[in-house]
Amino acid sequence: MAANLVVRCAACDGYGWIDDEEDGGEVECRWCGGIGYVYADDRGINHRIPESDYAAQAETLERLEIERMREIGYTGDAKKPWDQEVRKKKG
Repeated sequence: MAANLVVRCAACDGYGWIDDEEDGGEVECRWCGGIGYVYADDRGINHRIPESDYAAQAETLERLEIERMREIGYTGDAKKPWDQEVRKKKG
């Protein structure tokens, strides 16, 4: 595999899981192994990212995940539990 372009998994659309009616719920995506992204080679064929590459691809995976979250409407940043409004109301 010459190119290691990281792209969103077409099978699960980046979620890392799919609804499996036969198994009666959500199951880990078999194409990406549950991370939501795959390598696309220079011929356009997708390959699972090996676990040994996770550390080297961490920044790319994080950037792609932030982009995906923004696409589905997420606009905030992660907050520490003690900074979350819902927890302040309970406390």
